[in-house]
Amino acid sequence: MTGAFVNAVGGKLAHVTASTNLPSIKATGLLPASNLATAAGIPHANIALRNHRMQVGPATLNHQKPILHGLRAAHRVLDGHTPESWAHQLDQRVFLWPERKGHAFAASIKRDLDITILWLDATKLAEALHDHIDLSPINSGNFTQGGAHARRGDWLYVPLTAGLDTFRQNRSKRGLKHTPDSVTEISLRCPIAPDLLADVTIGHD
Repeated sequence: MTGAFVNAVGGKLAHVTASTNLPSIKATGLLPASNLATAAGIPHANIALRNHRMQVGPATLNHQKPILHGLRAAHRVLDGHTPESWAHQLDQRVFLWPERKGHAFAASIKRDLDITILWLDATKLAEALHDHIDLSPINSGNFTQGGAHARRGDWLYVPLTAGLDTFRQNRSKRGLKHTPDSVTEISLRCPIAPDLLADVTIGHD
């Protein structure tokens, strides 16, 4: 399973974050936004569909404008979710990217923010957290441009434990594609603890 995962995503994964977040990441690990909100005593509803970068405890959260700017599309393409509930489930994940996608995502947000890319060893991460890893063929939080036409629901996220073949055929079996998918986005349904993060971190840009 780990070997197939690494073949699909490459040897290192990117986590893109505000550079000011690095001290708290080193201290507490990589936490989903909802965990940060809970620790700061902020209701989850108060951070969903945020239209600006928000300070939550020691962390700066990225905005969710790719939902807000595609709100009409979000209402149209979401299965079993409202834009608000989809934003909430995004906030329950830690997001990672294959190398090329990580550079592209970083470029999209660094125009007005000092960012750092943390590079994580894909093999070590998969071995440690394989039960908590989901794969997506799209940027699941983007409803603009091409994302405006990509139907999605909870079914979009295929657990790594289901296997790469299941992931590749997931949208085809729903009649949404005629070709196998490739991995665009990796998400974790859990935090990455500080000790594990230190062990899997290769470096940063």
